Amino acid sequence: MGFEVLLVVGIDAVGIARFPRLLHDAGCRVTLLAPPGLAVARSRYVASHVATAVEPETLAGQLEAFLAERKSDFHHIIIGDEPTLTAVARHRGEAWLDGWFPVDHRGDAVEVILSKSAFQQAAGAAGLTIPKSEICTGFAEVEAAVRAMGYPVMLKSPYGCSGSGVRKVADEAELKAAFELLYEGNGVMLVQQFVDGRVGSSDVLFDRGAPVCWQSWNSRLCWPTPLASSCAREAMSHRDIGLMLTGVGALSGFHGFAGVDWMHDAERDRVYLIEFNPRPTPTYHLDAHSRVSFAGSFRAMLEGTCGAGCRERLPEACGAVIHLFPQSLYRAVSERELNSFLRCWSDAPWSDPLLMAAYLRRVFTHFLPLRWRQAVKRLLRR
Repeated sequence: MGFEVLLVVGIDAVGIARFPRLLHDAGCRVTLLAPPGLAVARSRYVASHVATAVEPETLAGQLEAFLAERKSDFHHIIIGDEPTLTAVARHRGEAWLDGWFPVDHRGDAVEVILSKSAFQQAAGAAGLTIPKSEICTGFAEVEAAVRAMGYPVMLKSPYGCSGSGVRKVADEAELKAAFELLYEGNGVMLVQQFVDGRVGSSDVLFDRGAPVCWQSWNSRLCWPTPLASSCAREAMSHRDIGLMLTGVGALSGFHGFAGVDWMHDAERDRVYLIEFNPRPTPTYHLDAHSRVSFAGSFRAMLEGTCGAGCRERLPEACGAVIHLFPQSLYRAVSERELNSFLRCWSDAPWSDPLLMAAYLRRVFTHFLPLRWRQAVKRLLRR
């Protein structure tokens, strides 16, 4: 292994657990800094695990102390989830973030990558194609913006991930309820015109703001809510996505793995930029389907030889539908849906048996009907 990578994870996000495989395939030795008990710690592609506290602020302090001793050991440092990144970003301007934080931590880019409202504002100013949006500071301003746009609209708090800070609002009654749920004190609220189209996302590797390679997906099915992360995806490409990602990279200067969410209005054949996810997204391992090598591109980036290879999927790679593992498995068991249950196994990480065991254990602890879980516990006691 030629490179040392530090992966910092604070929450048990499903997708990040498969990410060490990509780093391993890029020729990297992975050190994990994370609380005990996370699925990612079970991956065979994690060479060493340094245990931390669960609370994000404490974890950020432990990361600072760890880097004070070992920062020079690592060629690249990756923060794997938004809560941890947000906690670390509160130390913006401090010297220990120099040289590895994914954007310029002494400038406006930190807020651009963390805040939905700041990102939309920056994207609009940069001339990127976004839905009509208004940043509001109270319910009266939200009402006025909604009247100007017309229902339905999307209501978004500045911060959140996997759909946690987003609501689709269809009428006045829903507007009041959604505002009370999402509004945070004297903070702001983003009101965004609803785009009638297909939700999609692009997995991207940025090299100091330049998109090195990417793959794009339509979300075929989201779970457990329509605004949550997808558990089934369809490979796609569109002529506008490359230009959009170039614009996102230019306004953020992001360095590393990130995701970009968008809506495709098929009637107008336009792609509208929606959100930025400043951490590795769950589907980089699907590059075998898209014929894009993220591992090869990341290794080239570390070697300073970026630019070679396929930048985005070839057209003939489009159309394939992948039922993600374990997301589709959890949905299939919870809703007793046979088709997803049968199809998700082709995406299972068979080469990583302990990670597979961690995923399957969660089926028994979280997603089986209660009486089935109780029956399993009685059987195990015997």
